[in-house]
Amino acid sequence: MPSKDDSHRWSNCMFCGKPVGKTERSREHVLPMWMLRATGDPNRLIRIEADPVSGAEIIRPASTFHFPACRTCNARYGKTLETHAQKAMEALFGGKSLRVGQCYRLLDWLDKVRVGLWIAYNTLHKELFPPKFRIDQRLGNKDRIAIISVDPHDNSRGFGIGGTDNNVFRTTQAGIFLRINNVRIISMSYESFISRFAGMPYAKEIFASADDLNTLLFDETSDGYDLKQDWREFAMPGATIIAQSVFWPGGHMVDARWQRYINRNTVGRLKNKLRVSKPEHLNRFFQTQLISNAEGDFRYYADTKKHLRVGVARPNSDAQFMKTLYVLLMKHVVELSPTRVIDQAGEKRGIVFLAMLWLENALQITFRLREIGIQDPKLIDYLVNELQKVTRMREESVANLQGTCVPEYSRLSS
Repeated sequence: MPSKDDSHRWSNCMFCGKPVGKTERSREHVLPMWMLRATGDPNRLIRIEADPVSGAEIIRPASTFHFPACRTCNARYGKTLETHAQKAMEALFGGKSLRVGQCYRLLDWLDKVRVGLWIAYNTLHKELFPPKFRIDQRLGNKDRIAIISVDPHDNSRGFGIGGTDNNVFRTTQAGIFLRINNVRIISMSYESFISRFAGMPYAKEIFASADDLNTLLFDETSDGYDLKQDWREFAMPGATIIAQSVFWPGGHMVDARWQRYINRNTVGRLKNKLRVSKPEHLNRFFQTQLISNAEGDFRYYADTKKHLRVGVARPNSDAQFMKTLYVLLMKHVVELSPTRVIDQAGEKRGIVFLAMLWLENALQITFRLREIGIQDPKLIDYLVNELQKVTRMREESVANLQGTCVPEYSRLSS
């Protein structure tokens, strides 16, 4: 439990993270009121989630699932993002197409809901470490994708949330499943995981800094700049994908790294017009144009007024979407999660703590897959091998440390 000195951080603004006094405090509904009304009685009892310690289900009126926010932030998001998201979702409910510009807003809104749920659960349980960032610092700042299915023949009302009951979500906020009336959506966002399919540089491996395990470092590579057509791991037959690659090229023009990201192959696919005349112009996030398979092939869309029709997945079920989400979390989040660190000398070392965390997350996703009837013997064998590897690392570390209180490192080949 947090100390009394930390208690104020649990009442900070959901959007900007600043402490919110009583006079400036407003209520941010993580599940917006317009969505609750569109899906039924906004005061109906809903299952929020299961308590991570006791396992007991948390049931409360939907309209009471709100958290502190600055009045200014809440009003700004309500007038801009929520208004646009509501129009986009209402278009989807009716089986209508979305403009590319609306797709950007929808991706932003899904980022807001996903990160908002993470902050909400974190706050609800008063977990040991309060959130280190809020919605403002995370919106549109990592590769992101939405897999969307709309069933025009489904007249049911209601919503559901899936994928939040695991440590992968609690540590990365990387993916959720949403069912809103006749619309099913997988929303995912993580470091560099779309870029390899988007024909952009991407992280071959992600490391933690030996000085700060929360600081990530990237071993970057490129397979060329051609937009791939093989998105099988993300594509559900019939469903529509909308995605963006997002990158930070670096803040120094003397560093050649930025040229890997901003060159004649990439400039034409940036969402906003390139303007780089000062070093600080590189010190920000860049987004590519929207990528979608709405017209069959995957392609970039430069025209924000272009209309995209959203299809229906085959099969179109909650279980199928949850299966796809868990498989994607395993392949593109757990596998990219750092198990090694880089020290100041550039040496790469395995660390038992990170390896154990990786293994715990992988096992949890595997169990979630088993719960919905998906068993993969190859995956089980892979996890057993990883468990043996981590056990050997642990034994080697204990032998080398000889009882001293030093962080548990094990040398690994690069």
